[in-house]
Amino acid sequence: MSDINPDNFDHFNIPLGFLDQLIEFTGTDDSSRGYILAYVDQDGNPMVLSRFSTQIIEMGLRKALEKYLIQAEEEGLGPTPPGRDDLSDLDGTSDFDDDLN
Repeated sequence: MSDINPDNFDHFNIPLGFLDQLIEFTGTDDSSRGYILAYVDQDGNPMVLSRFSTQIIEMGLRKALEKYLIQAEEEGLGPTPPGRDDLSDLDGTSDFDDDLN
């Protein structure tokens, strides 16, 4: 294994097929699918990918992400342990939904 040099790897991109599967795993039908994916690439650059079936899904996910970031800032959250969801207070609805009703 000492022959492997990480600096010689080609630049990696998440395969489109994986992202297509990810969108299929979200929502219940084509009108309720979406994701926002944040990660760090192999060069240490922050990357954000997103895909939504509708604008309302985009707004809901953005609101959930906003809540998460505010909560993380207030609580000084570090890495999330496996199986623990720091958004446990989010039940699939958002304050945005309440504003619409």
